[in-house]
Amino acid sequence: ILNEIKKERQRQDAKWGEQNHNLVEWMAILTEEVGEASKEALEYHFASKELNEQLPENKEAFRLKLQLLRMELVQTAAVAVSIIESMERNQLLWTKEDK
Repeated sequence: ILNEIKKERQRQDAKWGEQNHNLVEWMAILTEEVGEASKEALEYHFASKELNEQLPENKEAFRLKLQLLRMELVQTAAVAVSIIESMERNQLLWTKEDK
């Protein structure tokens, strides 16, 4: 899992370059990612209530929904890591030496 998050961070850096937002902007970005994960979770939850999960033709659809949720969670975790990286780059994180 951690390797997947690392790969996602590399993908994000390749796409967007180094990101150094302020904390309010970072929280908006993170919240957007959490929202996408929440959307996938809600769609899975309500679809499973409406359809019979045991029908063979529905099992694959449910599996794909869970894969989409997992992918969104990896992206969310990668954004959280990016926030911490930005904080450390920009000396926004207290260290033991600062106390």
